[in-house]
Order: sequence, then C-alpha cells, then structure tokens
Amino acid sequence: MTSGSLTRRGFTLVELLISMIVTAIIGAALVRMVLSQARFMDQQEAWREARSVSRGGINRLLSDLRAVEAGVGAGTGGLRAAAAGGQDFRVRVPYAFGVLCGMAANVYTVSLLPVDSTMFAQSGYTGFALRNANGIYGYHPSNTLNLAGTTALCLNGVYDSIHTVPTLNGSPAGRVVNLQRTAGSIVPAPSRGSIVYLYRDIRYEFKASTVIPGRTGLWRTMVSGGATEELAAPFDATARVNFYNLDVIPAQAAVPPLENVRGLELRLNGMSERTPAGSAAPKTANMTTSVFFENRPD
Repeated sequence: MTSGSLTRRGFTLVELLISMIVTAIIGAALVRMVLSQARFMDQQEAWREARSVSRGGINRLLSDLRAVEAGVGAGTGGLRAAAAGGQDFRVRVPYAFGVLCGMAANVYTVSLLPVDSTMFAQSGYTGFALRNANGIYGYHPSNTLNLAGTTALCLNGVYDSIHTVPTLNGSPAGRVVNLQRTAGSIVPAPSRGSIVYLYRDIRYEFKASTVIPGRTGLWRTMVSGGATEELAAPFDATARVNFYNLDVIPAQAAVPPLENVRGLELRLNGMSERTPAGSAAPKTANMTTSVFFENRPD
C-alpha cells in the first residue's frame, strides 16, 4: 500500500491571530511616528512664524532709527516723546539732506542731495533741521515745502556758488527747494552753506492689532500726514523699547530726559499666530537688539 504525503494549505487560526497582532503593533508604531513628525513640523512652523514677526518689525524700525540724532540739550535731538512702558514713542526721522543757499524773509532756499524719488514723495513732511556754527541742529516746524526753489540764490556767480548734483546714468538728481518756517524767521540768521535736512515726525506704538484681533501689533504713524499702518503682528505683551541714558549700561525701562537718550534697546518678542499641536499657547521668539543715535556729543 502506497501512502501519499499530505499537502498543508492556508493558516491555522493561531498563526492568523499572531500575524494580526504583529501588524497592529507595527501599524500603531507607524501612526505614532507620523503624528510625532507632524507635531514636530507644526512646532517648527510656529517658531518660524514668531521669528518672522520679530524680523519684520526690526527691519522697518532700524531703517528709521539709524539716522535719528542724539540730543545735546532740552528740545534737541530726534526723540520727540516717549510714554512710560516703552510701547509708544515718537522720533524725528531725516529723509533728505542738503545745504542752505540763502534766505529771503522767512523762506529758506536749500540745495538737496539726490534722494530716492519714491521716498521723497511720501507724505509726512514735518519740518527741517539746520546746523548752526556750534555744530548743533535746531529743529524748525514747517508746513510749506515748495519744490520749485529759488535756484538763483544757489548760483550767484561768485566763488561760493552751490551747484545741484545732476543725474548720472539715470540716477536721481539733486533739487532746489524753498522751506518756510511756521514760527517766523530764524534768529540769528543761519549762514550760507549750513547743513540742512528734512525730517518727518513718526510715531511707533505697540497696541491692539486689527489684522489679528486680540493680539498686539506694531504700528507706524506719520504724525503730519496722518497715515497709519500696522507693520507686523502678533507680538508678545512684553514687546517694548528700553532707553540708553547717556553712557549707562544696560538700557533702562524708565524714560530719562529725552535729550539724554543715546539709543534704544528694541525688545521685539514675536509670537506665532496660532497654538501648534501639543502646546498650550502660541510660540514666542524673543529678539533683542539695540540702535544708537547719530552725532553723539559725548
């Protein structure tokens, strides 16, 4: 009698159960890994959002504050006002420089150096600063900027003629403008060739955002032109500026006499717009830097 070998087919119930258990364990591990990676990427994206808010605010602030002048006495200097808490301050920002050609009554003719035409055409002209014989700038509010200046006062045919810089290969050209002081003539009369610059009063504030309701934004206002824009949001409630009082280090939170301020410490603590997965609150990126004013007397 011949016996044939039995051929095994399929799985037993025990083998099937074991394979399902192993598959479930591997699947659960893969799911946990994917969720962990997703949360990690969400956390990283939140950090990037917070840092971009800080960078967006600092770029515009530095652009304005780098040209602000330090004060030498009461009423001088580029810092006009600062509120307690360091979240509201106002500065005189220069945007065009030139030399004085001459004057007639209360009209001062100035030959300006070339300046970016778009920036020059922006609203917000507040006045002009004029450097006296002692090297101190006096600030003169003005609401009249006449772009058709009296060129004859610059080119008077003698050795001290002041020539306006022409355009070169499409670059901006200089121009002659007439400025009128709001409060009457300057006494004593300034000298021909004195350095002059035009400035805008600009106010910076950390206050409630309209882009992201319920959060804090950085606002920039042209005081004379009235234009207000929200530069960046959201910031942490601790975002502010501190003040360098003369040569004292570190910067202080209390506002010193404005003429003693030599620079500002910028604490631009940005936040992410949303709370990432696995966190209890939006991410905060702390950024601190400093900017010091020009023409320090000490």
